[in-house]
Amino acid sequence: RATKSQRKMDLDDSKNEVILDADSYLRKHKIMDLFEDLLTIACHKKPENLEQFLVDALKQRKEHNSRSIVYNEAELQNIFHLFDLKSEGHISKTQCREALQTLANSEYHFKQTETDSIPDKVDLFTFIKLC
Repeated sequence: RATKSQRKMDLDDSKNEVILDADSYLRKHKIMDLFEDLLTIACHKKPENLEQFLVDALKQRKEHNSRSIVYNEAELQNIFHLFDLKSEGHISKTQCREALQTLANSEYHFKQTETDSIPDKVDLFTFIKLC
């Protein structure tokens, strides 16, 4: 027959297993990144109807294949032009990576900028696509 301390240890082990399983699920499906994105955009936009805003944000995210939806196209154009100081119509790979890191609103997006394949010269269309 198990002692009280043995039963407590078994219970602690099962709690740890549940926590580890939940953590694995959250990481696998990038759920924390999703919520971080949603919270960032909600705080940025401050919508009156938060529930409908979140539903719309998830629909937009699905339509854009999980692309970040914090910035609209006009804002991304302005950011591109800030990096294109000479108005050449393109920025370098390094400038693009720096801009993308500046725009990153989660650790996942920041790390993705390090692995993204970026051409040596990036025009506005490509920049927006990378965002």
